[in-house]
Amino acid sequence: MCADPFSVYSLGMKLQITHPELFGVTADSITLYFDVEDESGLVDATARILLNGETRATCEGHAGTRHVRIEGLTPDTEYSIGIEVQGAEMPEPDNYFSPLARTLPGTSAKRVATFATINDLHFGEPKFGGTLLDDGNYGDDAPGFPSVQADGAAIPYWQLMNEDVVSEINRADVDMIFIKGDIADRGRTEQFENAARTFAGFEKPHHAFLGNHDHYALEVDQEVDGYALLNQPRAPRAVDLAGWRMILLDTVEPGEHHGVFPEERIKWLERQLEESRDLHTPTLLLMHHQPVPPEHVDSYPNSIGITPEHSLRFFDLLSRNPQVHGVLIGHTHRNRVRVDSRSGPVPLIEVHCVKDYPGGFAHYSLYDDGHFRQEARRTSTRRALAHSRHCRGFFNGGYRMFSLGSLRDRSFAVYPSA
Repeated sequence: MCADPFSVYSLGMKLQITHPELFGVTADSITLYFDVEDESGLVDATARILLNGETRATCEGHAGTRHVRIEGLTPDTEYSIGIEVQGAEMPEPDNYFSPLARTLPGTSAKRVATFATINDLHFGEPKFGGTLLDDGNYGDDAPGFPSVQADGAAIPYWQLMNEDVVSEINRADVDMIFIKGDIADRGRTEQFENAARTFAGFEKPHHAFLGNHDHYALEVDQEVDGYALLNQPRAPRAVDLAGWRMILLDTVEPGEHHGVFPEERIKWLERQLEESRDLHTPTLLLMHHQPVPPEHVDSYPNSIGITPEHSLRFFDLLSRNPQVHGVLIGHTHRNRVRVDSRSGPVPLIEVHCVKDYPGGFAHYSLYDDGHFRQEARRTSTRRALAHSRHCRGFFNGGYRMFSLGSLRDRSFAVYPSA
């Protein structure tokens, strides 16, 4: 991806650095994405990446989205970022790209484990895009509202995105993978079977639970056991990882788009949390639907979250269990971190989907002092970036901001509350 020398693009057309993204930071790395274009479209001009005025990567071009990850940086340090292409102006700051970035703080704590999460894989989805209907489904194409179709391609977009995210997670060498629902787009047997074959490519253990889409075979009066087809125990259940407790929840009302968390699920979770609290075990909850307080229920995608009356009980339970350090969520296809005063300081963390833009996974590091770190990542094979780039401007250009969120929604450290 990155090599010398820095060559001059010589076709005589004006070059532009477009769609730059400061996508992620860690204590010792910065990750960038950008395109280089002329009047004809994407081009293969070479780019330099400068930090504090010093060239840190020279990227031999290809006519596609560039992915640059610079490592070996100093923790808790501000870096100025420059992207330099011969004949092109430096990109202007915007909501997606800042010319200044601060790495996350360092730590003296010991990292005890890493894991990845993926969600909203949608094996078998026939199309993505078009107009967005009130119920969250996709309508017809319209000006500004294109779609991508699964049929007719050599490989369906959802298949290539899922295959490539498995490969990238393997390269990340995590200890465990959690799959947070919406695996099979319509809950069909063949969709789960395809997912199971793809998940067999994971080199480390994986744990999956179902989302609302995984039960949609009920719409055609079919009873499909996705857990059996995936060879996975049913949720809810708990998994221990290096002294941390990972609790996998069920938020689904089969056949419905929204989520629920009724009495029996609250009681089960209450018993689990009583145990981890008594053992002083740092705990993370993983779930498909997002909890939604009553005052926000009327706006999309809050309207398809957990019903407010159930969400309030969930918030109350969190407020009584300070050993819960985070809630990891799927369903909304976006990066967003919220804190609700009714549940205390615990962050409610939504992560983007696998299948479209920005397309990828979340990488987590767990530490022996009870803090954890997240870095959202894009699947960065050339074909995955080509697909996610195509989806970036969907829904009249609004999808990019909705799905991407802010840098602080993607990269952060969470410390135990006092």
